Amino acid sequence: MEKILLVDDEPDVEFLVRQKFRKEISAGVFDLLFAYNGLDALELVQADPHIAVVISDINMPGMDGLVLLQKVKAFNPAIRTIVISAYGDVKTFREAMNVGVFDFIIKPIDFQDLGATMNRALALYRSPPPIV
Repeated sequence: MEKILLVDDEPDVEFLVRQKFRKEISAGVFDLLFAYNGLDALELVQADPHIAVVISDINMPGMDGLVLLQKVKAFNPAIRTIVISAYGDVKTFREAMNVGVFDFIIKPIDFQDLGATMNRALALYRSPPPIV
């Protein structure tokens, strides 16, 4: 089963996400892992080959989300990366896209949108487009 790693230094995010996706988690649709900073998240990605999607906040202690996502893509380009941020300005969006993120979600989190985005990212991870 593929795993989704959510990285956010706000502990409430883990509780909310676990609550919103408890049916999918208990049905085995995916497994959710959590890290509270970029350094711990990078260690998890390097240690667990089943991580398919990394969802990260941008502003975190130790290593910001954009640096984390660059390192994740360098480690395993197949992993789909998603940014969740309170900053929805064009500059932040462009910076995220320039490091190769799959999608961008603005806080406060719309959980229906997050679920759809996670499903799209998992589907693309499972069946990547052909290289032309």
